[in-house]
Amino acid sequence: MLFLPKSNGRFPVGATTFKLPVSTKVLGTVKISRHGHNDGGPTVEPALQLDEVVFTAYYPADIKGGNIKKGLDWLLRPLQASLHGYAHYSGISTWLLWPIVYLYGRLLRIPVYPNAPLLRQRPTAFPEHTQAGIETRPSSWPLVIFSHGLGGSRTAYSQVCTRLASAGRVVLAIQHRDGSGHAFISLTAAPRLYVREKDLIWTSDGEKTMIDFRQQQLAFRRYEIYLAFRSFKQLIQDGYQGSTHGLQSIDKKFIDWSSWSSDVEIKAVECDKDVLLAGHSFGGATVFTILSTDPPADISAPIPIHKALILDPWLEPIPSPGPCPPPQGPRDALPQLLVINSEKFSLWKDHFARLIGVVQAWEPKRRRVLTILRSQHESFSDFPLLPLVSRRSCTPKAFIDGDVDTFVDEIATRKMEIRIVGKKPDGSPQRQLVGQVGEVIAH
Repeated sequence: MLFLPKSNGRFPVGATTFKLPVSTKVLGTVKISRHGHNDGGPTVEPALQLDEVVFTAYYPADIKGGNIKKGLDWLLRPLQASLHGYAHYSGISTWLLWPIVYLYGRLLRIPVYPNAPLLRQRPTAFPEHTQAGIETRPSSWPLVIFSHGLGGSRTAYSQVCTRLASAGRVVLAIQHRDGSGHAFISLTAAPRLYVREKDLIWTSDGEKTMIDFRQQQLAFRRYEIYLAFRSFKQLIQDGYQGSTHGLQSIDKKFIDWSSWSSDVEIKAVECDKDVLLAGHSFGGATVFTILSTDPPADISAPIPIHKALILDPWLEPIPSPGPCPPPQGPRDALPQLLVINSEKFSLWKDHFARLIGVVQAWEPKRRRVLTILRSQHESFSDFPLLPLVSRRSCTPKAFIDGDVDTFVDEIATRKMEIRIVGKKPDGSPQRQLVGQVGEVIAH
């Protein structure tokens, strides 16, 4: 058995995957043609149909007194569905992918404790002018919501999620059902694989491009995240509602539901303020979509987002100009943003210029975009950390605990300079940022 690197934070990390059954809802107008893996017969169905919301929570775990075996499968089960999903996403034959999927699927584990109870924080003592001289202030775990990129999953960014959890946060890693992940696997329905352009069947007039479908996916993802947040908040406030209502365990294994319930004095998780929203690539576009729009019509309560960490955001699916901050009242404050780019995305000239303009609409007088030299687009996920893979990971360790300006000033090491290091196959210049591996540029 192989494990991904262990997070060296203060707390052991648990992981529980929840599902929320919902009344079937179809978003968008696109349909898809699917070919079954068993009978081979094609079916036509809505491309964006929501039957349930699924996410894995990573969190500080209470492992004392329990006999909980460490290790969560890194690849989604069944492996056959993950295999076909990655084949759809990459365009590589299943025969070539199977040895890799088998190796990592059978052997690789995330170093967490599945379905362990949530660790409850102890009250924090602080001096007050009382007879005893000391009172206690309840403490709650802060909440993070993470949105994966194309081909990703609720486990593909486990290094980001477990580091945050080991530092004292609860992270909800959404498994998007919009066809952007390599696979969406449910115990109650057939697996849904990554949607390719050739799978789409358009049923309305107007534009019929993959970017148009991506825009419909963004609306779908936004709806999923609001449902996930609302249902999780209800669990924290009201406790487990039974097997016919609210959040359920995806694998039907035992969960200490009481560890997730707040009591009179202490909230198990803080859901009423200071939520941090994060995402990578298409997940970064999802974050910008949520920040720049009102909640869905049938979900009136907004998510109280205080900060947003956006990793290598892909802006092309979002209509331009924009995304723009929503109108603010006199007492409203925009969430603080921090964007961390790979070198390639910062060298993508038109896209980078648009990104700088977008971020300045939120933070006009501050440096809020960082570039990590020699990093790749996939560097923010688990893929660079897989055994037999030698690329460097650039998971951000300091996750904006305090003042963002201080963080940026301390981590930035040089200015942006570009040099030509050769030619691409098409004859155009091969550009590179000046500096050493891991150095950081602030824009």
